Amino acid sequence: MSPTPAEAPHILTATGTSAGDPPLRDEHVAALLATLTAWQELLQRLLELAGRKLAALRAADTGSLHACAAGESAALHALFEKERERDAAIARLAQGLRLPDRPPPRLSEIAALLPEPWASRLRAKIAGLRQVAAALQEKNRLAATVARNLHTHICAVFADVAQVNQETIVYGPSGKHEQRRTTSWVDAVG
Repeated sequence: MSPTPAEAPHILTATGTSAGDPPLRDEHVAALLATLTAWQELLQRLLELAGRKLAALRAADTGSLHACAAGESAALHALFEKERERDAAIARLAQGLRLPDRPPPRLSEIAALLPEPWASRLRAKIAGLRQVAAALQEKNRLAATVARNLHTHICAVFADVAQVNQETIVYGPSGKHEQRRTTSWVDAVG
């Protein structure tokens, strides 16, 4: 018994497909969009964690930094898992659109070949992904700058502390005993 037209998966009509090609189905595009949505949510989670990490760096809160690192690790692991799903969805669409196997097509190339409304949905998803990725890149750049400045400051403090009470007592030009003022560790830390 063959499925009714309502039960059968909808087959898209895209330019460049022929009867011998694997069909390009709505479900393939929907699967890619679902994977990209999950990808965007994970990037958004990383963006939130980057903001928390920046606040923790500014407050020198090691507990929050450890929690952020654990959260980032989990989010990145999930992101790498979703990457496999995304690559598989792109491969199915590329096969249905008769695109070459290597290199994998860019999402914008796929969107250009899809019929509406799928093309518009994919372009909107691409724009959202770019926006979140750019914000994440900026937050991470800022966090790296703060961490670098904090590291430089701590190194300078330790260098000052290492020199505390190591100044020598010398004789001055008049031949009298002269002593330099020693720096205490409190003065070094400020």
